[in-house]
Amino acid sequence: MPIPAEHPVLTDGVVTLRAPRPDDLQGQIDRQREDPGRGFDEDDARRWIGYGIVEAWAKRERLLFIVEYKGRYAGSAALEPDGNGNARIHYSLSEWARGAGVASRAVRLLLEFGFTTCGFHVVHWWARVGNWPSRRVAWATGFHLGETIPALAEESGRRVDAWTAWIGPPDPRRPRQPWYEHPILETPRLRLRTWRADEIPRITTARTNQATAHFLLFIPQPFTAEDARFWLRDMAEQAAAGRRFNWCVADAETDQGLGNLTLFGIHRDQVRDGELGYWLHPDAQGRGVMAEAVERVAQWYFAAEDAGGFGGRRLFIRTAASNTAARHTAEKAGFQLTGTEREAFPLSTHLDGKVTYDLLAADLSG
Repeated sequence: MPIPAEHPVLTDGVVTLRAPRPDDLQGQIDRQREDPGRGFDEDDARRWIGYGIVEAWAKRERLLFIVEYKGRYAGSAALEPDGNGNARIHYSLSEWARGAGVASRAVRLLLEFGFTTCGFHVVHWWARVGNWPSRRVAWATGFHLGETIPALAEESGRRVDAWTAWIGPPDPRRPRQPWYEHPILETPRLRLRTWRADEIPRITTARTNQATAHFLLFIPQPFTAEDARFWLRDMAEQAAAGRRFNWCVADAETDQGLGNLTLFGIHRDQVRDGELGYWLHPDAQGRGVMAEAVERVAQWYFAAEDAGGFGGRRLFIRTAASNTAARHTAEKAGFQLTGTEREAFPLSTHLDGKVTYDLLAADLSG
C-alpha cells in the first residue's frame, strides 16, 4: 500500500498525530533543551519544523508526526521505512507530557497507520540499554523484546549496547507480560525498597565472604563492583520481564542496606506460587532481620490484589540442609519443612541435601 503524499491526522480522542505547524517551534526548542546531548540548537529546530519534517516525508525517509496533547506540542513519533517493507519506530516526548500514557497512545496510533495504511510487515524498535522510559513504552504497546546487541549505537562519541524489539500487524498492542513494580514494604525496624547505584560498596562487601563461597557457588568471589553493577542491571531486567521482585532490606531509621530478599520462580497465571531467596550483610546478622523481612513480604504476597497485594497461594524456601542460618530464618518466619532431597544441593566441598520449606496463605490466617 502506498505511503500518503501528505500527513494524515491520526487521533484516538486524547492524543493527535499531525503535520508540523509554525506554533510547534517553541515546543521543539524546549524539547531539544531537555536533551542537550543530541547537539541540536534553535536553528536546527526552525529548519526541522519549517521544512525538514515535510521534506523527509516527501522523500519517504522518515514519516514523522507531531504529537499533540491537550492542544499543545508534546513531542514527536516517526516511522523510518527500510528497503524490505519494514520500518523502525522513533518517539520522543516533552517532560510536561510524561506519565500520562501519551507516548503509548501515540505509538499505537502510529503502528495502526504503519500496518494498515503503509503496509509495513514488521516495525522494529531499539534503544540504548538503560533508556527505561523508551523500553516501558515498547513494553506497553506489545513489542516482542529481542536480543541486546553490543555496540549497536553511538552516543556522545562512544558505542553503546542497545535493546531491540519488534511487532507485527496481528500482534495485540498491549503488554505481553507483567512489569513488576516493587512496592515499598515497611515494618517498625525495616524498609524494603529497591537498591540504589550508590550502594555498590555495601553489596560487594555483603556478597564477598566464606559462607557465600560455600553455599552459593554461582556467586563469583570476590564479588567486585562490576559484578554488583551487572547484578543490579539484571535485577531491573528481571522485574521488567515479569520474572522476579528484588528488595533491598534497609534499616527503617538510617536507610542503610542490610541485606537482600528476592521473590522468583513466580507462577502467577495458574497456581500462583513463588520462591524466596535472601542474604544479609555480616554486620546485620543475628538480629532476626531477615525473618522479619520474609514475614513482611509474605503478608504482601498473600494479600489480595485489590488490597494492594500479589494474590499468591504458596511460598517456598529451598536451601542446603547444613545452612542453619537460612533454615532458622525460614522457621522463624513460620515456614514448614516439607522434605529433603538427598545430595541435591552443591556446596564448595560436596553435595548436600536440599531442604524445602513452604508457607500457605492459610498459615497466616490460621
